[in-house]
Amino acid sequence: MFDWLYWIFAKILSGIDWTVYHLFNIHNTGLCIVLFTIVVYLLMYPLNSKQQKSSRLMAKINPEIKEIQKKYKNKKDQASQMKMNQETQEVYAKYGISPFGGCLPLLITLPIMYCLYRVMYNITTYVPSLSDAKASIFLGLDVEKSPLALFHDRGNYPYAGYLAFIIPILAVVFQFINSKMLQPKDNKSKQEEDSMAQSMKMMNYFMPLMSGFFCLSLNIGIGLYWITGSIFRIVQAFFINRKVDKISLEELIEKNKDKASKKNAKREQMNRQMEEYSKRKTASIKTATSYQNKEASSEKSSSSENVTVNKDIEPGSIAGYAHMLSGKKDK
Repeated sequence: MFDWLYWIFAKILSGIDWTVYHLFNIHNTGLCIVLFTIVVYLLMYPLNSKQQKSSRLMAKINPEIKEIQKKYKNKKDQASQMKMNQETQEVYAKYGISPFGGCLPLLITLPIMYCLYRVMYNITTYVPSLSDAKASIFLGLDVEKSPLALFHDRGNYPYAGYLAFIIPILAVVFQFINSKMLQPKDNKSKQEEDSMAQSMKMMNYFMPLMSGFFCLSLNIGIGLYWITGSIFRIVQAFFINRKVDKISLEELIEKNKDKASKKNAKREQMNRQMEEYSKRKTASIKTATSYQNKEASSEKSSSSENVTVNKDIEPGSIAGYAHMLSGKKDK
């Protein structure tokens, strides 16, 4: 399914290896992975920056969203819930922010990340020029082996067996810094009251630790990719946060005033269409129900008219007793 993406990444890696060889006269897997990570993140910069910018802006308007949720906290009826959703959408439209603005880039980048891991885990298959044993040594570490494998093989790698643990430690540290930079600036007491904020806080500690755990058993090349990617995202988040934090909410409202009015008009038109459609469906249901009731009543009356009563009944017979019980026997 993603063979074409593997081919593109293999070509990029081969081009980086060709450039490194002609500049430094060496083939080096670790250096190629670092440069390859920078190139890929530069290509994905528009998507990643949009995701980070959307998350930062969402944090700025979050107090207004919480006020709306607080307003309808104890109102669980359908009308109140629809009103809450409408007011929430109006806030998003007012600032020109999509609540799903950070999700779409993530969905696009997920298959890219999957293909990246597969290519780097089998890098010598995609770039045969890096299959030389000397090419896999980067800063004294064999990037095609895991830190645990180097530790267990301390006889052949006396220093590298201990030095390799720097990779998972750096992966944890840089990813933790990255997650902290993406965390919205908010009042600490408010965050403690918010269960969602607490969950996000736990995830910010859990995910870096998971990365470090995986780096222990995966080859060092994957660890280099995570470390380089985290550093790139830290630098990116620094500049994006500075830019977004300078934007005032009044400027956002003024900038998106026309856009918001058009969205509100469109939303109102859609609501009116839905109401008209509901009325038509309700009217058709009422018409069908009344028609069925008329049909049933006409059938009942016709059946009662067609009933004939036999009055020539002999007294004392079974038919006579039955006729008497029905209440229709002549006195």
